[in-house]
Amino acid sequence: MRRPTKIKGFTLVELILVITILGVISVSIVQVIAISAEIYMTGAERARLVAQARFTILRLEKEIRNTVPNSITFDAASGCLSYYPIKVSGTYVEDAFQNPLRAVVFDASINDGDSLVIYPTSPQSITDNGRRIDVATVDLSKPAVPAQMDLLLNAPNTQTSPGKRFFVYDDQVSICLASNAQGNVLQRTQSGQSGLLATNITRWEANVVTADLKRNGLIALSLTFEGNDNEQLSVQHEVHFPNVP
Repeated sequence: MRRPTKIKGFTLVELILVITILGVISVSIVQVIAISAEIYMTGAERARLVAQARFTILRLEKEIRNTVPNSITFDAASGCLSYYPIKVSGTYVEDAFQNPLRAVVFDASINDGDSLVIYPTSPQSITDNGRRIDVATVDLSKPAVPAQMDLLLNAPNTQTSPGKRFFVYDDQVSICLASNAQGNVLQRTQSGQSGLLATNITRWEANVVTADLKRNGLIALSLTFEGNDNEQLSVQHEVHFPNVP
């Protein structure tokens, strides 16, 4: 006669051991997932900061390279970079002191009331009434040569340029470090209108290096961006720009 087969199960010790092992494995898996997610989030935030820094530098570089020579300044106290953007540049073909001034301009977008300057050697050249001249009338009919025009000036010109250059400029632009609901931002202001250039800025400095009779000017930009995780990215960039008046 056969003996009945006994059904064996887990002992209490084995059950506790299995639960413990499964718990350790579960905790390890959760930690691996958490670390992977943290690495991804950190990498994504760093990529965002780098992209923002690249865009900001390219935008600043584009703006700075279109400035009237020797017109750019940086006020460390206010954190403002200021400059006068070029609207139109050209050359005069006859005496610089004659009025109207015979000019060669390939972009005929000079309008009555625009301001021009000849041989600017400092930012004060733009604001000095003795060197800043308003255009009273633009006459395209008299010159027989294409791309030439006569500029009737409101006041006599007192400056000459070795390269016979003149610059028609727009209103002054200021790029300043400011604070708003988004934190510290880089704000561009011109003619009373403001717009954001960059956000999450903790430091903003510029060192303007110019010299007389040099072909190029140099400005060293230094910015620090702060991410959502409080990690900071510092950027230093040099911009060379035409500086021949």
